[in-house]
Amino acid sequence: MVIPVGGIKLDYPSIVHWISKDARYRIIEIMLSTRSIRQLARELCVSPTAINKYLSRKTHPSDQVISRALSRLTEYERRRIYEVIIDDLINALGKLVAVVKDYGDKHVINYLKDRILEVIEELGYG
Repeated sequence: MVIPVGGIKLDYPSIVHWISKDARYRIIEIMLSTRSIRQLARELCVSPTAINKYLSRKTHPSDQVISRALSRLTEYERRRIYEVIIDDLINALGKLVAVVKDYGDKHVINYLKDRILEVIEELGYG
């Protein structure tokens, strides 16, 4: 599912795979703040029972469900959900940094630092 967003075509399935279960639950909760369970289920092509299972943490939304969710966000939801995803990634990156630091290999540490700086430069802040 390739979705144009702000002039950029995003391939959501390849983007969402790394989103944690906790962030997936929070995405559903944010979307439910502006919709009923039934309405959200229709938008995501799942049953209301599936939505209730996400809310009770009995199962998590699949990549495909999260892809559909990201393609149906209001501007307000988009900002909040992107913050959830960014926080999720930063948390995971922090854990990786701790492991790499404990490993102590200077080459790996420098490689990680260089890659992070490349991303910052791509944002226009480097």
